[in-house]
Amino acid sequence: MKEGIVLFAHGSRDPEWARPFERISQELARKLPQAVVCTAYLELMRPTFAEAVAALAAAGLESIRIVPLFLG
Repeated sequence: MKEGIVLFAHGSRDPEWARPFERISQELARKLPQAVVCTAYLELMRPTFAEAVAALAAAGLESIRIVPLFLG
């Protein structure tokens, strides 16, 4: 059974700001093929945390791990 992983990052008005988080998400998904990995944002960007968790739940995933991912 697949597990969901939500990388929970801060948001920004600049869409380019999300690129490092998306790269991390893609690399993690590559290393963990048994998981469905997505990135969610605290504010200003989408998907929001609630949207990401709802999408994983709607996909039938019963286990969802939340990983804070805040870079400075």
